Amino acid sequence: MLGPELINLTPRSTPIFLEGSASIQLNQQAAKDLGLKDGQIVQGVIATRGDMLKLILNNRELDWSASGRFKPGDKLDFRVETSIFGRSLVPLGRTAAVVSSTAPPALSPRLLSLMHRPEQPSVLASLFKQGGLDAIVAQLSGSEQQMRANLLHSMARLSPQAVKQALINSGLFGESRLVGATPVQIPDIKQMLRMLLRMIPVKSAITADLERAVDEIESKQLDSLQGQQSRELGYSFVLPFMDANPVEIELYREPLSSSIEGEEWVINLHTESRHLGELWLKTTLKSAASVEMVMWAPYSDVAQRAQEAASELEYELERFGLGLAKFDVLSAPRPSSSEAAGGSGQVVDVST
Repeated sequence: MLGPELINLTPRSTPIFLEGSASIQLNQQAAKDLGLKDGQIVQGVIATRGDMLKLILNNRELDWSASGRFKPGDKLDFRVETSIFGRSLVPLGRTAAVVSSTAPPALSPRLLSLMHRPEQPSVLASLFKQGGLDAIVAQLSGSEQQMRANLLHSMARLSPQAVKQALINSGLFGESRLVGATPVQIPDIKQMLRMLLRMIPVKSAITADLERAVDEIESKQLDSLQGQQSRELGYSFVLPFMDANPVEIELYREPLSSSIEGEEWVINLHTESRHLGELWLKTTLKSAASVEMVMWAPYSDVAQRAQEAASELEYELERFGLGLAKFDVLSAPRPSSSEAAGGSGQVVDVST
């Protein structure tokens, strides 16, 4: 299992910012007095104290060798990092670059494989298809079967609270909940998968799928943390159902910028139905009350039925105070990111 000290490592090589400036080393008591937590982003300001420039953080003065390179009133962002040397404040650039006098620790082969995991169909979605885990669950005790049931939802009775709970139990936040001493009422999906791996024979046919499903969750954990380095927000998880195939959900928000009014959230959904085929839906929250939607449905009759239901969809959104600004339905599969990458500058291999 990835621990918090591993999943917070920066997976991208970053340029140098404030070259020659070392991080600010803090002893345990100083970090406690400042109320600092590992991974936290804090802002300090350069201020004049007598004939010297000091870094002011949480109303406390700190000596920093690079203070002289700034002028009073300059604001700087720092990230709190914990290592074997204690806690330190490392300066952040606009590209989330980190400068430290200590060489970064070498990344483990497993961490590297998770960071560079290629795009592929969701293993989790395949496992949670109706009947996908029935053979394994039949071997579990009653309490363990109940645990799995607590992670499944009913599409017929789906609610906002159920979606929220599915995100919490997705496995993305397991380590964070343990570190924060958050009461864990039921194991999340990653814990359940690891429990199944411990219970089934090592050479079982499904062992590889369970291991790949755990890799998928931990890879998405790293993706989320990587985005946070540049102040993006993104979560990808699977919402499993007991009466339907699972739905893959992706939530994404662009990095905050003072030049852009408001925040745009994008919600991508993907599922496969026995009767409707594959379905994709992209929802963009343009403002607090404006929604744009694009749906892809390869079956022409399904696309037509969706278009005819647009007025009903608009009515349902109005019940929640949302206005449907645009709703497009395309009778085709959704293009993949690799297919959308064509254009000027692309190379096509035409050799035979």
